[in-house]
Amino acid sequence: MSLQSKILLIILAVVSLYAVLDYASQYFFVLRSFISLEHSAAQNNMRRCVGAFKRETYHLDRLAKDWAARDNTYQFVENRNEDYISANLCTESFTDNNLNAIYICNRRGDVVWGQIRDLETEQTMQVDEFPAGSWSETHPLLGHETAESSISGVFVTERGPMLVASRPIIASESNGLIRGTLVVGRFLNHNAVKSLAEQMPVDLKVWTIAGDSIPVKERDVLNHINARTQFHIHELSDNFLRVYTLFSDVQDAPALLMRADVPRDIRAKAVAVLIQSGLLSNLTAGLFVLLVLFVLLRCAVVGPIKKLTNHAIVIGKSNNMSARLPMQRGDEIGTLAREFNRMVEKLAEARKKLLEQSYYSGMAEVASGVLHNARNVLTPMVSHIDVLRQKLRGAPIGKIEMAQAELSDGSASGRRKEDLTRFINLANRSLITLVRETKDKLDNVAKQVVHIEKILAQQVKFSRTQRPTEEIRLDRLVRDSIALLPDNLHDAISIEIDPCIEAIEPVMAHSVVLLQVFDNILINAVESIRRAGSIHGEICIRAETSEVDSVDMVRVQISDNGEGIEPHNLDRIFERGFSTKQNSSSGIGLHWCANTIAAMNGRIYAESKGSKQGACFHILLPSSQKTVSVFD
Repeated sequence: MSLQSKILLIILAVVSLYAVLDYASQYFFVLRSFISLEHSAAQNNMRRCVGAFKRETYHLDRLAKDWAARDNTYQFVENRNEDYISANLCTESFTDNNLNAIYICNRRGDVVWGQIRDLETEQTMQVDEFPAGSWSETHPLLGHETAESSISGVFVTERGPMLVASRPIIASESNGLIRGTLVVGRFLNHNAVKSLAEQMPVDLKVWTIAGDSIPVKERDVLNHINARTQFHIHELSDNFLRVYTLFSDVQDAPALLMRADVPRDIRAKAVAVLIQSGLLSNLTAGLFVLLVLFVLLRCAVVGPIKKLTNHAIVIGKSNNMSARLPMQRGDEIGTLAREFNRMVEKLAEARKKLLEQSYYSGMAEVASGVLHNARNVLTPMVSHIDVLRQKLRGAPIGKIEMAQAELSDGSASGRRKEDLTRFINLANRSLITLVRETKDKLDNVAKQVVHIEKILAQQVKFSRTQRPTEEIRLDRLVRDSIALLPDNLHDAISIEIDPCIEAIEPVMAHSVVLLQVFDNILINAVESIRRAGSIHGEICIRAETSEVDSVDMVRVQISDNGEGIEPHNLDRIFERGFSTKQNSSSGIGLHWCANTIAAMNGRIYAESKGSKQGACFHILLPSSQKTVSVFD
């Protein structure tokens, strides 16, 4: 990410932080006043719900007053005539006035007429709070002392709460004489509550305090409502407030728990205003500040630094150490430009010295690698020559010459002559076999001499000719590298070649160099097995094709059951001069192998579970494509 982008991001972060803090301050302080206003509106909505109950009670009271002040009602208390019942206390009286209860009692509390009906089924029902015979003098709906006396409100029954109104029965020409009591009532059931709630934009629920009608999760609300706290408000969500209050019965005792879910319209509008006004103003101011700061920083800081950066990139790509950046500034950027120019001058000088040193170091490393590879080839040659020398030393040349001399001078008798002839024939056969073995050994030695000549010839051509690449079959290369191992090493181990290696497609590489790499790794594996003291030394060679970084590669695995490699040495074994051998090894072998494989656009690495766990070397080579090598 560029410096310009970073500065832009920092400014954006600062402006965004300011906008967030400003919005948070408005949200937590300004919005509180709107929330308080919203709570007041919610309480007013609950007051309207309470007022709706009181209005229903008021209408019942008006109905009861009108009914109780009729002369025929006044007379009915005394004569109980059937005409009054059929005209005024029929089913239509209940349904037309939406009444569940109509009771007429005399002064003593005896029921002159009374019924409680279910308006849906039009069936009568019995409620203990409305006895059919006689009411006690202490009944809360009785006890009118004056003609204007009125008892109305909520009356809790076993069938649920009921809105009731009780009026004294008097004559139309009231002389103050009370003959009885008229009681009308309406159950406050779900339908009645729903009908009242439809008059206001709230979801209203009502429960009787007595009994277990209040849900368990709502009971704790009763502890929060008292004489000083008439309402309890709970923020149900960002969209609704839940308001609670109590409604008293006809004896002014708490009877009902009312709950209303009120939409939070005020908060929603307040948040919308804050977002539209606050964020819009912050965004406008922030963009303006961002633009001004960006232009100023671009001219004063970003532009000069970008110029200095481009100058450094040009030097890095062109390797032109003579280029200089003229920047006459007295600030830190000018100082940085001048110090950069001086650093380039020193770097140019150091580069000259480094080129000289790396030339000599490279020549020495190449020579060490060549000698190391030549030594690997000479080892089996010396072994073959030593074996031939031992066998030739044991040949019976002197005895054959003595036998031939004795036969030539004619001194041998018939029996002796036969024995000498048989001895000469057997010795000649043995010499013929020895000559053939010697020829085979010398052929192998000749091949190894040719291999050494190729190594030396390639070293001679290194500075003036291109090294050709060719298609190499891995199965042949593996067998040739195994053939280069000395005979004494073959006897100590068994080498398994996975048959699937024959199906692997050829790779493009330098055959002689790659053969040296395989031979070097095999020799290291044999030496590792010997150092581990393994009774049954095993080397397994496998190969497979795989895709590495979208490039088709051939992966060769050479694993052994030798002494293994410690995990912390897995990367170090390819460093120049590093070796885990106890003798005075130069440590050039694996380092040279790694550089050689890298020059073929390949890779080599090792895996091991640790000491005495064996090791596996992975060699990755490009599959069926010409490699671009540092040798070319």
